[in-house]
Amino acid sequence: MITTQSIIEGIERYCHQTGMAESTFGKKVVNDGKLLSRLRSGKSISIDTYNRIQAEIEHSVREAAE
Repeated sequence: MITTQSIIEGIERYCHQTGMAESTFGKKVVNDGKLLSRLRSGKSISIDTYNRIQAEIEHSVREAAE
């Protein structure tokens, strides 16, 4: 089951591994530099936003494997 906490943890892990600031990740993926702070405060995201987040993380994993 996908939870807001698991999404936050995935983004945090991605940012830590890539050295990217959390605000930069939000801006790059969904043009929202406060994405993580909004998630942490209990805001929800749309399926489209979730899909964009996942696509960015998966893209990074594929690049690292090459």
